[in-house]
Amino acid sequence: MGPEEITELVVVARRHYLDGVSRVDIAKERGLSRFKVGRMLQTALDEGFVRIEIHAPAGVDYEVSEELRVRFGLRRALAVQTPDESSVREALGQVAGQLLREIVTRDDLLGIDCGRTLRSMTGHLGGIAHCDVVQITGMGGAVGDTGPDITRAISEVNGGRVHSVFAPIVVPDRRTASALHDARAIRTTLSLFPRVTKAVVAIGAWTPELSQIPALIGAEETRRLAAAGVVGETGGLLVDADGRRIRALDERRIAITDEQLRAVPDVIGVGGGRGKTAAAQALLRSGLLSSVVTDVHLARRLLARGAGA
Repeated sequence: MGPEEITELVVVARRHYLDGVSRVDIAKERGLSRFKVGRMLQTALDEGFVRIEIHAPAGVDYEVSEELRVRFGLRRALAVQTPDESSVREALGQVAGQLLREIVTRDDLLGIDCGRTLRSMTGHLGGIAHCDVVQITGMGGAVGDTGPDITRAISEVNGGRVHSVFAPIVVPDRRTASALHDARAIRTTLSLFPRVTKAVVAIGAWTPELSQIPALIGAEETRRLAAAGVVGETGGLLVDADGRRIRALDERRIAITDEQLRAVPDVIGVGGGRGKTAAAQALLRSGLLSSVVTDVHLARRLLARGAGA
């Protein structure tokens, strides 16, 4: 190309990419056809006269996020950038909170699980839409991390009504579970589960350190269920490595059922750290989650493992 042609390309490229002028208007200005302008813009790109760079805000690795979303067929995936895996809860809680501020509307009934990461999330909900909040799993974990604690913290931010479940997630036997299901206060909250439109649940790995459930059922039953193949859970819904449900605790749970959770239009699983890789993969395979918020290190391991069984 000679200097005249190069000058014409540069002028057209500047008008389009820097000044925001459309191809049609450039064509009118320069006495060219819009197709000629289109070819010139493509030439400017091909010859390196124009370089397009996308700078995404820090906090989330958007390329890994999109790859994870596609690989597991999710509605959304957010791979949160963290320096390492020793402390990811606050970062995951921050992004999960920002996500809820973005997607929750006044028309939603927001279902909330329990857990330490979800507790961290409550500190990042400023500006979330007013809506009612329902505790979809019974109580588990330390004071401050239980379902009533978390739902109350959310309601203090958004002003919505709270519907709590003051009972453990898992109880000792079926008879106790049946009696609690019949208790008026609990029955009223359980009746709201089919109306939940968005839910946030914790991804639990099958160890006492990474799940609320082992502390409720004891070490012996925890070992027995591990031997039966349990690698992860959410709200006491147990899954094996292939994402198949293990229903050993279902009749003793005071929580949203498998079928009810699957019927929620948007279920966001939150969890990360090195110990949760197998659990996260299993829950993504199970179909219980439609979205996930995790750390970028775990996300990369999930991509390396793949979605298939």
